[in-house]
Amino acid sequence: MPDKIITPGALLIRDLLPSKVRPHYDISRKLDKGGVTDLVSSLVEHGGDEAHTSLSNLSSLFFNTATDEGFTTPLTDYENNSDDRHAIIQEFANKVNRINNSKLSPKDRNTKLNDLANKYGDTVISNNLKYMVRKGSTAGHMAMTGARGNPSQLSQATATPLMAKDMQGNRIPIAIKRSFAEGLSPAEHIAMSYEGRGAVVKTQLSTSKPGALFKRITPTVFHEVVTIPDCGTSNGIFYDLKDKNSSMIIRRYEAGSNKLVDERYYKQLVMSGKKKVKIRSTMTCEAGEGLCQLCYGHDSRGKDVPVGENVGVIAAQSVSETLTQAVLATKHKSGVGGRQRDSFKEAENLLQIPENFADQATIAKIGGKVSSVVQTSLKDHHVTIGVTEHFVPRVQDVIVKKGQTIRQGDALSTGTINPKELVNLRGLGAGRKYMSDQLRDIYGGGLDNRHFDLISRNLMKYVTVKDPGETGFLPGQQVEIAKILPVLKKDAETIPVSRSSGRKLAVQILELTPGTVLDRDHMDHLRDHGVDKVVVTKSLLEVTPEVKGIQTAKLLDKNWVSRLSFNRIKNTIRDAAALGESSDIHSTDPIAPYVFGTEFGEGKDGKY
Repeated sequence: MPDKIITPGALLIRDLLPSKVRPHYDISRKLDKGGVTDLVSSLVEHGGDEAHTSLSNLSSLFFNTATDEGFTTPLTDYENNSDDRHAIIQEFANKVNRINNSKLSPKDRNTKLNDLANKYGDTVISNNLKYMVRKGSTAGHMAMTGARGNPSQLSQATATPLMAKDMQGNRIPIAIKRSFAEGLSPAEHIAMSYEGRGAVVKTQLSTSKPGALFKRITPTVFHEVVTIPDCGTSNGIFYDLKDKNSSMIIRRYEAGSNKLVDERYYKQLVMSGKKKVKIRSTMTCEAGEGLCQLCYGHDSRGKDVPVGENVGVIAAQSVSETLTQAVLATKHKSGVGGRQRDSFKEAENLLQIPENFADQATIAKIGGKVSSVVQTSLKDHHVTIGVTEHFVPRVQDVIVKKGQTIRQGDALSTGTINPKELVNLRGLGAGRKYMSDQLRDIYGGGLDNRHFDLISRNLMKYVTVKDPGETGFLPGQQVEIAKILPVLKKDAETIPVSRSSGRKLAVQILELTPGTVLDRDHMDHLRDHGVDKVVVTKSLLEVTPEVKGIQTAKLLDKNWVSRLSFNRIKNTIRDAAALGESSDIHSTDPIAPYVFGTEFGEGKDGKY
């Protein structure tokens, strides 16, 4: 039996592709949801002017074929009487009964039930999909390819939802043995009704929130316009080469060589034995205003983003639209055995950075070895590094062990690190990178990481002047990092990393921003990435980093007309008049040029 099967349909698809796309099309690949996504991406990237015509032709082929074949999904499509299914469900039910009859506290019982449902949920979904496809179920094939529904929804209909949750997210302690197709028992129906109704209510209340989030994010980033071809930096961020499919490497430029990392060059890097590669990033771009083409990289069409493209608005729209879809999808997930993340709440918490930060992780206040991990009678933990004790509440799990070497700012427990706390210990650069990586994790790696880089860069770009030294700044003045750069560079010198302890950076290196006071952990981090020299400043200017959420970051903008697009309009007008503030009618920020009107879009270097 051949390893690869080439179908007539695959040949028809290939014939409709432009000649430049055909070499990138795997004719033997099954066109499931991921396959179609890759096919369309390849068309957009390599198809040029023919891409839109080919997409239209493919769409017609798919619709016409579906109509000609006349696929149906009869009741037999939803029957799963396999012995494996009954054995798994019975085993699950027995374990649920043992947990229910135990003497555990309600919280521990819920944790055990949740872990059990998570474990068996994936098994049931996988087993059910294989069985339905093997028996020739049209519904099974549609779920497998993503044409209609997904394996999780099919499992509820044909196998079992396993267990439901109440409105608070706690497991209802009833093992559901029947599928929707078979019909639930009265007890199972009541259990499922809690989560079903809860999901509907949640959807109705939550669909407006991503839209409101978009309105908050957009003013923070709508000045991020591509303005020049190259800012000239050799700095960048190191990424693991295994991150090929996350758009963190492919279609980006390598720092130093300025070589485009395409599929061919990526394979060369992997074959060379390298573990990581330094990539130019929007977080390290040194353009005076906006961004440069090389730090942003290629767009989905495989070309440099044109000067004048507003990549900030694209980032805001992409991030908020994906959250809208995530919220809408919650009503389809009721009863699915397995851990469900509330993507919107996690993203909102990280972007707004409220005073009462939800699910906050405990992080190391100092670096060193973990000398002890002690559990209290209340099941909290005390983690000691050197002589410094850290408290981990019982709602979080400890993720470090005795004897483990920890750096300042590393997480000691589960949960989400509060960016404010991390920045206070490690500087703005560490906060930016963590926020970007964490947002990527929340979104499941499906979005372009450059969107998260742009947002984190703009939420963490301000510092407060602590001691102005001999500069013209005032104590307590809040300014962008870009404003203090000339002062830091004026008295700069290059020294070995080994002699940089306690010195302030004058120029950004990796993700570490200017003004960061280097310590031992910073030095170790730099040496780990092959950096042996840094540019530091002799300036007496002292600043402390500021971390603002999307609710307040825009209020620090010096462009008063642009602040009118946000909120607190009355205060903005009053302060602007009192301080004599002005707004440029030709800048990367579109609001003032648009209000002025007559010269909108006539600025140089991509400015409005």
